[in-house]
Amino acid sequence: MSATRIHSKPKSWLWGTLTSIRLTVFLLLILAAVAVIGTVVPQNQPPNQYFSRFGEVWGELLWRGGFTRVYFSPWFLGPISLLAANILACVIHGLPQAVKRTLQPLTVSAALTLPERGRIIWPAGIDPQPLIAATLKRELGHCRQETLPDQEIYLLERGRCRPVGPYLIHVALLLILAGGLIGKFGGVDGQLAIDQGEVAGAFQVAPRVEKPLNFQVRLDKFQVSYYEPGGSPKEFRSDLTFMQDGREVSRATCRVNEPVSFGGLTFYQSSYGAQATGPVRLQVQKGGLNQTVEVAYRRPVDLAGGEGKVWLMQVDGNHQGYGPAVLIASQAGADHPMAFWIFQNLPGLAKSPYHPGLVKQPGVYSFTVESIPFGYYSVFQVKHDPGVGWVYAGFLLLLPGLYLAFFRPVERWALVLAKTPQGTWQGRLLGASPRHREEFAARQERLLTELKRGTQS
Repeated sequence: MSATRIHSKPKSWLWGTLTSIRLTVFLLLILAAVAVIGTVVPQNQPPNQYFSRFGEVWGELLWRGGFTRVYFSPWFLGPISLLAANILACVIHGLPQAVKRTLQPLTVSAALTLPERGRIIWPAGIDPQPLIAATLKRELGHCRQETLPDQEIYLLERGRCRPVGPYLIHVALLLILAGGLIGKFGGVDGQLAIDQGEVAGAFQVAPRVEKPLNFQVRLDKFQVSYYEPGGSPKEFRSDLTFMQDGREVSRATCRVNEPVSFGGLTFYQSSYGAQATGPVRLQVQKGGLNQTVEVAYRRPVDLAGGEGKVWLMQVDGNHQGYGPAVLIASQAGADHPMAFWIFQNLPGLAKSPYHPGLVKQPGVYSFTVESIPFGYYSVFQVKHDPGVGWVYAGFLLLLPGLYLAFFRPVERWALVLAKTPQGTWQGRLLGASPRHREEFAARQERLLTELKRGTQS
């Protein structure tokens, strides 16, 4: 066995594997399984979360095996890299041949080998060439005409660029994959929580890890509106001011699905909240006894007579459209504490945090909100994705690829016209199409019908 044959086999096996559709299917199945794991198993949580949810053994296995950050693990990066190599190998293997086929026009010798689809006889004294040219142009488009010593040949090829379509899809997928990986490893993704009136110069990219901004951003005002009281939020917006070295440079309003970009970063409105800036003043009534108390966040306050307690759990500047409200927990004697929302503008009414609708305040105590000192804060997702352009380019290339691959079938037509010794004209319609045979058959029927006009029965 020669040295050339010894070295060619591994190369041939490797190249054949890389260009195999079986490898593509295998890698896609692996990626689907990894995606299921990434959906079922919460990602990027502390270890104790997995131990408490899945137990010591499975929690340790998930943590040590990299399944808690599966999209950054070899379980995902390995198959996705092999899939990119598989697609690239298919492009290198097939694209030059597809381009070569596209650049080769239909020749006379190739046209004469096409299957015959019908014959037309025109009587002597009639020149069928104007009819042929008009019919072919109307039904098939511009035709090329070749003149031979004893016959005229009309040639036409539709969908000549179709072989390139699948490879445009391959290249588009490569661009999309490249854009995703560039954005994942070369981009920035963090979170910025900022109080109303606060100026921020950094945002959080990981637990207890901050990344400084090369500018400052101030939350001037936050607003939330509802479709109806007790309904879902209609809009929440943040009015932002961007500053350089303390000097105002730009102002913008950030809404849900309307991000704001500045300094190479994009700010997406993610969530919001309200927090108490001081003790909440409540008026408490039980029977004929009235009491005014100031309640701080999560600090129990004894009620009159020492028979009950109240805690402040949360504040909201406009809770579900009902106006300013506080979530309190009230306990009377040895009873279990009860948590419910009370409203500054709706005294005597309450709302359970677990059920919709307003009800009468539960328990033996009646609470009235006198004042709620609070301030809004807004939470933004801060992103910089250098792979977006690659992804957009991939999707733009995907459209012509899909069109050529699925909506531009290859059709080859030829009409051979020759004059017989009797002085009549004989035309032979030749054609072939490997796909879309019903459409091809319908076109063939129309062509034969039109071409037979003017002939004698």
